[in-house]
Amino acid sequence: MEDLKHYKEAWQHQRHDDKQVNADTITKMIHRNSSSVVKWIFYISIIEFIVLTLLNVFVKIDRNELEIQELGLEHFMKGIGIIIGYLIPLFFIYLFYRNYKKISVTSSTKELMHSILKTRKTVKYYIITILAITTFALLYSTYVILQAPEYADILSDYSINGHILVWGIVVIFIAIAVGLILLFYLLLYGFLIRKLNLNYKELISS
Repeated sequence: MEDLKHYKEAWQHQRHDDKQVNADTITKMIHRNSSSVVKWIFYISIIEFIVLTLLNVFVKIDRNELEIQELGLEHFMKGIGIIIGYLIPLFFIYLFYRNYKKISVTSSTKELMHSILKTRKTVKYYIITILAITTFALLYSTYVILQAPEYADILSDYSINGHILVWGIVVIFIAIAVGLILLFYLLLYGFLIRKLNLNYKELISS
């Protein structure tokens, strides 16, 4: 990106006759850079999927399985695991791959700008989808757990304000958990998205 900046500064001091050729050169540089960024987004999504799959296979927490079965959450947890661990990542990996193939064959500046915007939106929708389903899973699981006899008896002694306090604490903990997941994805994809944003601004100003 620094090379592009220096090249553009030099281009601005060129003669008018040479500017059109150099403008095309800058656009090609932005295209190569953007294509590389989108390729890395695709690669990172694959690496993320492989790592999470391996963790799911090799890291087992058996001591809670009986409790999950007793609460009737076994099928729900398996379903959520399949959705978050496999269906959503594989679907978005396909979208990231399609974005990469699209930007690789893009020829015009307008198409390049459209591809950059589409990639940004795809990453955003991926993060939002993961966060939304995770939030729902945590809230629903907590609700079911609190309906269990051992917890329901404790909560029955609380007033309405007590119930509000309990759920307030639950929401805070869930917000912290989801916030950490959001931070993870911002660190994972944020740098690449910022590079795409810079490329998009360069195309607008060039």
